[in-house]
Amino acid sequence: MEGIKGILKAIKNNYHIILGLATLIIIITTLFLSRHDLKNAKKNSKYTIAYITSNWHQKNNNGVGTDFTYEVNGEKIEKTCANNLEKGTRYIVLYDSIAPKNYIMLYNHPLPDSIKRPLNGWKFNEVPVKLDSSDLKQYFQVLKLD
Repeated sequence: MEGIKGILKAIKNNYHIILGLATLIIIITTLFLSRHDLKNAKKNSKYTIAYITSNWHQKNNNGVGTDFTYEVNGEKIEKTCANNLEKGTRYIVLYDSIAPKNYIMLYNHPLPDSIKRPLNGWKFNEVPVKLDSSDLKQYFQVLKLD
């Protein structure tokens, strides 16, 4: 019984250290999982059209950035990216074909309105605008996915 009391007293006296360590573990885990999701998007990539639905904003329910939507297999996915893109424009978004909510916004590749959304996404060689592997490599370098 004394052992348990000692442990509880140590926790009570050092709760701020324990709380700090728990917070650090949560942050590191979140960063690791985020990087893992991006690597999976790169590995299982398909492409579709992202419709920009807001201008860049400081904060709303989705966070800081520009809101956009894209559709995969009939499911509408709403996300926010850190890029300053103009509302009403369209861009290519690379998404994970296995977990479509994982994406990489290809913010240097705007699309004209004449291009129609693919029903099941495009494979790399089917994208209707010029997109080559060196373009993708630049995005991957920025995200440190090499």
